[in-house]
Amino acid sequence: MDITSNFFLSQLYTQRLWAQSAAFGVLLTSLVFGGIKDDAESIINGYFGEGSSLIFRKIELEKAIKFPIEKEVKQRFYSAFVYAWTVTQNDSIEGYALLDNVKGKSMPITFIVLYNTNGSVVHSAVVKYREPIGGEVGRRSWLNQFLNKNRSSSYDEIDAISGATISVNSVTRGIHKLTLLLNVIKDELIIHD
Repeated sequence: MDITSNFFLSQLYTQRLWAQSAAFGVLLTSLVFGGIKDDAESIINGYFGEGSSLIFRKIELEKAIKFPIEKEVKQRFYSAFVYAWTVTQNDSIEGYALLDNVKGKSMPITFIVLYNTNGSVVHSAVVKYREPIGGEVGRRSWLNQFLNKNRSSSYDEIDAISGATISVNSVTRGIHKLTLLLNVIKDELIIHD
């Protein structure tokens, strides 16, 4: 084989690896996020009631929105978007819900935060926990510490959990981050007739 043939085969092999990597990324994304929306909406309906109407949006996060929040909380957003719901009953807004991921030790932790119309936390839940240890962050007794937290609240006094330091820090900062974000994007979530 000459040099040109070797170069061509090398390029072909590289392209094949990239294609396989991209396909694996799509597969991993569908496995990681599959069924999450249904689970999230079940949590929302469980809190606000089955008679609630849910308006779903995927909110793209522009740099001008992301960076100040990331800097304040000292945690980056997991991706360039979050999922958001406006919850209504009888044509009146009852609250909002934001779904996001944070990095665990090696896998993402998917969580949801529900807010009243004033932007205070009324409920939170871990939707999907993928780590072998640290799942205690999904316990109601630990999550209840976030009730009534808002954009002005301190998040420094959240109790630690032995053996779950990474998860505790990630979820605490994640809830703080979404609470700040809600204040910025709230106008996008208001329904206009």
